[in-house]
Amino acid sequence: MAVTHFIQQIWSKKIQDDLELKTKLVENCLKTYEGDCKYASSVKILGVGDPTISAYNSGTDISIEEMNDKGQVLAIDQANYFAFYVDDVNKAQSVPGLKERYQEKAVHGLAVARDTYVANLIKGVTTASNVTTATALTKDAIKTAIDSAIVALRERNFDEEGVIEITPAVYNLFKNELITLSTNNPEYIKKGIVGVYDGFDVVMSNNLAKDTTGQNKFAYCDVRGKKAIAFAGQINEVEALRSEKRFKDIIRGLDTFGSKVIDEARIQVVKVPLA
Repeated sequence: MAVTHFIQQIWSKKIQDDLELKTKLVENCLKTYEGDCKYASSVKILGVGDPTISAYNSGTDISIEEMNDKGQVLAIDQANYFAFYVDDVNKAQSVPGLKERYQEKAVHGLAVARDTYVANLIKGVTTASNVTTATALTKDAIKTAIDSAIVALRERNFDEEGVIEITPAVYNLFKNELITLSTNNPEYIKKGIVGVYDGFDVVMSNNLAKDTTGQNKFAYCDVRGKKAIAFAGQINEVEALRSEKRFKDIIRGLDTFGSKVIDEARIQVVKVPLA
């Protein structure tokens, strides 16, 4: 059977690599963790506490403290799968470009699912001091809200690499404020980076959360650091098998991941009216 020649490791690695390239919101998350990303398991996010800064007096002993472990546990509680028919797995693996086209079918949907999950975490930040609301869907109102969000972060001693994540509609109004990227930055374009504003990379994503029902309709954009949200995930399994009902092969795979907001001080949600 063709499925006996299925090269599982190559398919898994290619899908995982492509998935990391396709996700935009996940790209801006912390990925320092310990453990295996298997469904219903957990990983340890590394972290340490802040040392106490004390005045030094000559001739006196200094105080030495234990550093607190501020690591957090991230549950791997999300699982998505793909499964599709292939006329012949052997042929798909041997014809140049055919295997990649099949893999693209799987990657797109999984990337949207990962980014959508992170987007809903951003929407879930409801602490009043961490939310800025634009007064209207206009260029001036959006600029004012983003400026206010950046100030709010910096007043919380924000000093890391940051990103502004906006919807296509917000980008359309805000794009003239951006420092445009050089055409020689294809890697930036792949990550959805459409410009730079006040030292922050600006990422456009169609997967940011929206409230589309009720009287108040908003898109949930944000300004954040890359240590605000943690993410861990991997393609756990990709396998091929022969269909019982059709004269075809089946390729299926499982993507497991987990994500959580681990430091609200590093994120400022920007609510923008949809209309």
